[in-house]
Amino acid sequence: HRFEDHGIAMSAYPHFARVEAKVLGQPQRLRTVRPENPCNFHRSPSVIGSKATYQKGAMAQIDEALKKDAQDRNALLLRSRVRSANGQAEDLKAAIKDLEEVLRQEPDSRPGLYFMAQANYSLGLMDQARAFAGDLERKYPEYLPAKLMQLQVNLASGDPKAAVRLATELIDKLSKTGPDRENSPQMLAEIRLKAYLTRGTAQAQLGNTAAARQDFIAAREASPNNPEVFINLATLARTEKKNEEAAAFYENALALDSANAQALGGLIDLYARQGDTAKAHARLDQVLNAYPNLASLHFLKAQIYGYEKNTQGAEASLRKTLELDPNYVAAYSALGALFVNTRQEDRAIAEYKKILERRPDNATAYTLIGMLEDARKNYPAAVDNYKLALEKDPNSLIAANNLAWLYAVQKELNGSLDEAVRLAQGVVQKSPNIAGFVDTLGWVYYQKGLHTAAVDQLRKAVSLDAAAAKTANVSASPNYHYHLGMALKAKGDGPAAKRELESALALAAKAPFADAETARKALSEL
Repeated sequence: HRFEDHGIAMSAYPHFARVEAKVLGQPQRLRTVRPENPCNFHRSPSVIGSKATYQKGAMAQIDEALKKDAQDRNALLLRSRVRSANGQAEDLKAAIKDLEEVLRQEPDSRPGLYFMAQANYSLGLMDQARAFAGDLERKYPEYLPAKLMQLQVNLASGDPKAAVRLATELIDKLSKTGPDRENSPQMLAEIRLKAYLTRGTAQAQLGNTAAARQDFIAAREASPNNPEVFINLATLARTEKKNEEAAAFYENALALDSANAQALGGLIDLYARQGDTAKAHARLDQVLNAYPNLASLHFLKAQIYGYEKNTQGAEASLRKTLELDPNYVAAYSALGALFVNTRQEDRAIAEYKKILERRPDNATAYTLIGMLEDARKNYPAAVDNYKLALEKDPNSLIAANNLAWLYAVQKELNGSLDEAVRLAQGVVQKSPNIAGFVDTLGWVYYQKGLHTAAVDQLRKAVSLDAAAAKTANVSASPNYHYHLGMALKAKGDGPAAKRELESALALAAKAPFADAETARKALSEL
């Protein structure tokens, strides 16, 4: 693993695995419309307080009902909704357990199917979300929320073209649908807003910025007091390099919700990337003066210090975040990332273990500990933590990918190559377009002697990496060319192997890699 010092990871959940593992600040992206998640609930303090009070009171009443009847379907349904509203992975998994019982009792339950699709969607389990949304739409073909869920799932699954088509169909249907017993005016307005936002995001992903802007403006007309609309407009403006316009849109959002973490985060990121962290501090301090006890604001303060490489300031702000909210899991993750970036692995692991004290089923924390142990060559501990991550969440792709890699290359672990193949194949089946994942599968095939299959996968990894490097304007990874060269050599294709090994060594001038000497030796043998 390679951890790069790019400030603090505010999400702190790496998106890539072996070789390209990074813990870094996430770039601003167009927001996909999703149900609430742990990083997106920070609205005004009054809203947070009222929400927490409501949830506490609701859960007390629900618990009383379930004491009388543990299978009370309505109580289980309500509890699943309260748990889902928290947005934490563990709460979402608990909500799914409740919904499984609801659907066992009533397989055609419309709210049961809808909230099951939504909970899986929030967890990023798109295949499951698609299946439940599909069942919902088949059984209730006129139910508009089901159609919205389908287009959101398509967008989150990486199919913006399908999302545009489905959103257009839904917007057309909404134009012909008036309020009735099934469709309240509020629900129709909410679905119309989300349909425009989702279609706009899909258009932006397709590079159709004019169409995206048109949809976001339509969303603004439909809901002029919704900060989310202005945040999307700001992000679109940033993709068009219109930074002043983006700042104005963020300020529009903040005029509606002065402590909106997404708008503040976007504005801070904008100023920081322009090299003006003083302006970022000043703007955030205005809000902190009004809301000094709001944990999310101190979390954003740490982000600014991260841009400045001010580790003391960042750590102090993250500690303040946790003082105000001991359950602010993202702050523990960010502290862990901070300590990774400063080569304090033991302190990083300690922070991730604090997450597990509060959320024992948090697969991501186990994965991060595994990655740190892996990086310092404590492979048995890495394997143990990857296994625990997969035990808690079988869909932990990074843990599965890294475990497959260790089984393939660290012979002293006595790992099964058949198990490595199973793990790597499962990862690539779920995420076929991530170069690191495809490369792992190819290298596992190589280690197993399946050279033709290895070459097929490793060619794809080289291609995916080249496309990603071009988009990010960085050098391609020499590792992927090296792996492909070695597989071609083993297959007996000397000329092609020579080209790939030469490419790997040429790229090594900009991005040195550990196997350069092995590559030179292999090249000398051709």
